[in-house]
Amino acid sequence: MLTYMEVHLYFTLPVVGLLYFILKPFHSKQDNLKYQFLTAVAVTTASLWDNYIVYHKAWSYCPTCVVAVIGYVPLEEYMFFVIQTLMTVSFSNLVMRWHLPTFYIKPQVSVYQSLFVRFIPIFGLLTIAYKAWNVAIPGKSLFYGGCILWYVCPVLALLWYGAGEYILRRPLAVLTSIVVPTIYLCWVDRYAIRAGTWDISLQTSTGKMVVPHLPLEEFMFFALINTVLVFAACAIDRAQAILHLFKTESVYKTHTQAPLVQRMSELCWAFCLPDQMLNNETLQDLSISWDILKKASKSFYTASAVFSSYARQDLGILYGFCRATDDLCDDESVSVEKRKEQLNLTRRFVQDIFSQKTNMPVVDWEFYNRQLPSSCVSAFKTFTRLRHILHVDAIEELLEGYEWDLERKEVRTQDDLYKYSACVASSVGEMCTRILLFHDYRQSDVWIIARAREMGLVLQLTNIARDIVTDSQELGRCYLPMDWLTDNESSLIAAGKARELGDSRLLQLSKTLIRDAESIMKTANKGIEALPFHCRGGVRAACNVYAAIGHVILKERTHYPTRAHIKSSGRSKIALLSVYDLYKHKTEAPKSRQGKIRGFMV
Repeated sequence: MLTYMEVHLYFTLPVVGLLYFILKPFHSKQDNLKYQFLTAVAVTTASLWDNYIVYHKAWSYCPTCVVAVIGYVPLEEYMFFVIQTLMTVSFSNLVMRWHLPTFYIKPQVSVYQSLFVRFIPIFGLLTIAYKAWNVAIPGKSLFYGGCILWYVCPVLALLWYGAGEYILRRPLAVLTSIVVPTIYLCWVDRYAIRAGTWDISLQTSTGKMVVPHLPLEEFMFFALINTVLVFAACAIDRAQAILHLFKTESVYKTHTQAPLVQRMSELCWAFCLPDQMLNNETLQDLSISWDILKKASKSFYTASAVFSSYARQDLGILYGFCRATDDLCDDESVSVEKRKEQLNLTRRFVQDIFSQKTNMPVVDWEFYNRQLPSSCVSAFKTFTRLRHILHVDAIEELLEGYEWDLERKEVRTQDDLYKYSACVASSVGEMCTRILLFHDYRQSDVWIIARAREMGLVLQLTNIARDIVTDSQELGRCYLPMDWLTDNESSLIAAGKARELGDSRLLQLSKTLIRDAESIMKTANKGIEALPFHCRGGVRAACNVYAAIGHVILKERTHYPTRAHIKSSGRSKIALLSVYDLYKHKTEAPKSRQGKIRGFMV
């Protein structure tokens, strides 16, 4: 006969273990609260409820199939409360993590529509709970079903109050998160009932079967409890998104994790806050900034999903700022003088927000609206929320790189090459790393920052090595040191005729850069292992995917490819193996270009 512990060993624990393995590279501190809080609530409430229904003989267990009994309930049942919570919440995290919760918050929805959507279901759920309480009479056929409904419906009503509209905006993800665990647990339950591990009393149930050996009440239990867990996960996601976007951080206070009581208090406040009380302009600016990212780099937009929602959102804001300001400087339809003025405006904006010591900087947005495109101003507005994370030196260094391009300054020596690469790539690597460390409540480590800057240099050198011909043809630019080239070679590249240097010479130049990059990468890679655990997989994947371009070039013997690239399957393989730290061998790399702005952000 199948024991209850064997049910866990064969059917439930392996699934939890598999989900743990899949999600481990992505697990962040913001996930801890979700798992810990929901597990604590589930065990506390379900223990009382289950003891009550077992006492009244709603279900029974084989006495020889359990290890021990606490109260009226087997030890394995208490284990099940934890296992089901972890299984369903983990699966919902896996399903929902690919989109930012922030974009499912809609302050522009009318108050009347919101009241209707929220309170009609709440009234219905509370009515069902009241009627279920009255029919849940011990010894009667509606007892078990009634107990399930009066236990679940008030909780669903509460969760619907705080997250109902958010849930409706994510129908496919929510339904998938509920249906898949429910089907699996119903199958396990049916198998255990057939094996005699436990049994449902016909006296306290309707006797109706969804399928043979699966009572209606058992199906209700799994479906409704999973609904509660998924709704609760959505409510926490929404509350955390509100706090992350709208809570003002102090520029003086060291960023540390708040005490549990404070965090719970803030989450409760955010849970109760209706969308209409939030600033719609803030969300619109974030949406515009995020659209810049999606249009400019689908690769980075997709790859950013491996980071926690907090880090992902802020990395997207950083990328939006970098792309918007880069576009200001690269727009050939605008005169060089005008672009220089816009670069000076960007410098003024950076000084505006970093020179002030208040928590919320005061910025004359009307002035910038008159001078800059609206999308750029939106990117600036969202960028202000990174002020307490980033250092102004790295931003000014990035702007110096823009100035280098605007003035079409030549890269004369290898030192110039490294300086330019530091401006346009190392600076971004530093800023990205500060964001990742900040969201793990860690102070920026000088050694880690130095490794991040080296990695930016690695990726930029790879970028230049790949794009010798492309930069010549499209930009009329040469990022190779002039003292590596003859006068004739310099003239050909400036005239857009880099291909006339010949494959042999192009390979020689590009391989020199790649070998320099690989030498630096040996040290830079060590910094990845010092990052917060949940960041390592994503950073490792991004760096390996881009650095693998160099391996493609190094393998070439006779032909310099205009754009070294590999199939998307090769890119996916490298990324997947890197996330789980299984990528050890040199393989091909993907086609991916972000222009000269920052190889690190690919």
